Amino acid sequence: MSSNTSRIAINSLSLYINMIVTMAVTLLGTRFVLEALGERNYAVYALVANIVALFSFLNVAMAGATQRYLSYYMGSKNNNSLKEIFYNSIVIHFTIALISAVLLTAIGIPAIEYWLEIPTDLKEDTIIVLLCMIGGIIFTVSSVPYEATMNAHEDITIIATINIFDAICKLLSAIAVMYISNNRLTIYAFLIMCSSAIALTCKLTYSRSKYNETHFTWHKIENNRLLKQMMVYAGWNLIGNGCSIARYQGAAIVLNNFFGLAYNAGYGISQQVNGFLMFFANSAVRPMRPHIIKSEGAGHHDKMIEYTLSASRLTSMMLAVAMIPLYVNMPFILEIWLNNDIPSGALEFCRGFLIITLIGQLTIGHQLALESVGKIKRQHTILGSLHLLALIAAFILFKVGMQYYYIIYCIIAEEVLCIAVRTYIAKKDAGIPIAKFIYTHFIPCTVSILITFIATYKFSCIIDSNIMRLLLSTVLSTLLLTVLSFTICFNKGEKEKIYSLLRHSRR
Repeated sequence: MSSNTSRIAINSLSLYINMIVTMAVTLLGTRFVLEALGERNYAVYALVANIVALFSFLNVAMAGATQRYLSYYMGSKNNNSLKEIFYNSIVIHFTIALISAVLLTAIGIPAIEYWLEIPTDLKEDTIIVLLCMIGGIIFTVSSVPYEATMNAHEDITIIATINIFDAICKLLSAIAVMYISNNRLTIYAFLIMCSSAIALTCKLTYSRSKYNETHFTWHKIENNRLLKQMMVYAGWNLIGNGCSIARYQGAAIVLNNFFGLAYNAGYGISQQVNGFLMFFANSAVRPMRPHIIKSEGAGHHDKMIEYTLSASRLTSMMLAVAMIPLYVNMPFILEIWLNNDIPSGALEFCRGFLIITLIGQLTIGHQLALESVGKIKRQHTILGSLHLLALIAAFILFKVGMQYYYIIYCIIAEEVLCIAVRTYIAKKDAGIPIAKFIYTHFIPCTVSILITFIATYKFSCIIDSNIMRLLLSTVLSTLLLTVLSFTICFNKGEKEKIYSLLRHSRR
C-alpha cells in the first residue's frame, strides 16, 4: 500500500475517533447545559451564539485561503513561499480578529438592547455572554494559521487530539455549571471562552516546535503580489461563506423576529446536530483535501478530477450511514439526549438539517476541484446569492402567516437547485465532465441512499421497542449502503484501495 494511502487511512481513523469522542462529550455537554440553564437561558445562549457565528465567515474565508495556498505550494515544491504565506496569514487573521471584535461589539450590544426579543431581566447577562463569545472568536481566529499549517503538513492526528482535549474542556465546563448556584449563564460563557484560549495555546506550541515557516518576527509585508492573490481568493471565499453562514445563523434571527424565543432553543439544538454532521462530513473530506490541491499544484489535473469524484462518492455514502438511522430514530434520540425536555421545533429542525447536509455533500467534490484550480469567483457569487434567497423566501412566508418549519423547506429547495448550479460551474471552471459526474456518482449514490432510506423507514415502522428500532435500523441501513456502494457506486480503483486498507488493518 502506498505511503499516501496509508497516511490518508491513519488521518481518517484519527478524525473518526475525534468525531466519536467529540460527539459523545458534546451530546452530554448539551444535555447538562440545557438542564443547568433551563430552556429560557439556553435559548438566549443559542441566539447570541448564532449572532456571533454570523461573523465567523471572516475566519472561515481566510482559513480556506491559507490552507489552499500552503497545500498548493507544497505540491509545486515551492518552499520559499511557505514562510511568506504563513506570515501573511498571521497578519490578516490578527486584523480579522480586531475587526470582528469591533463589529460584534458595535452591532451586538444595540441588537440585544433594542431589536432582539430578549426578556429585560436577561439583557445584562446576554451582553456578558456576547463579550465572552467575542473573546472566544479572537482566540479561534488567531489559531487558524497554525491549524491550516498542520492541515497542509497532514498532521491531522495532532489536530484531532487537540480537538478531543478541547471537547473534554467544554464538557467539564458544562458539568461545573451544574454545581454553581448563581450566574450560570455568564459563567458557562466565560469557561467556554477559556477552552478556546487553551486550544490556541496547544496549536501554537506544537506548530512552532515542528514547522520552520511558523517562526517569524513582525515586519512589513514584502511580497505584495502573493498577499493580493491570497486576499482576492479569500475575498470570494468571504462572499460564499458569508452568505452560507448568514443563511443558517440568520434563520435564528428571523425565527426570533417572528416567533420570539419560542423556537430558538429548538433551532439551537438542531444546529448542534447539524454541527455533528458537518464535522462528520469534513472529517471524511479533510484527509483528501491536501492531496487534491497538491495534485493540481503538481500539474496532475486529471488525477485531481478523479480524486474529487471519489471524494464525493465516498463521503456521501459515509454521511448517509449516519444520516438515515438518525432521521428514522430522531424522536427517541432527542428523548434520550435531552432527558425528555425537548424544546419546541427541535424534531422538525433536526430532521430538516439531516436532509440539507446530505444534499450538500453530493457535490462536495465540485467545491474541492474549484478550490484546487483557484477559480471560486463564479461559485461563491452565484451560490451565495441563492443562499440569501432562501432566507428571503422564508421571511416572506413567515410574513404571510406560514409556520416556523417552512424555513427548512426553503433551504432544502435551495440546496437541490444548488446541485445543478454547482455541476455547471464545476464543468466551466474546473473541467469536471457533467455526464461523468451524473452517471458515475449522482445517480448511483442517490438511488442507493433512497433505496436504503425507504427500506429502513418501512422496517422501523414494524418495531415497537425504541432501542431495538435504533439498533436494527442502524445495522440494516449500514449493511444496505455497504452492499449498494460496492455494487453500483464505487469504481474498481476505489474498491481496490478499500480492500488494501482492510488488509493493512489486519496486520
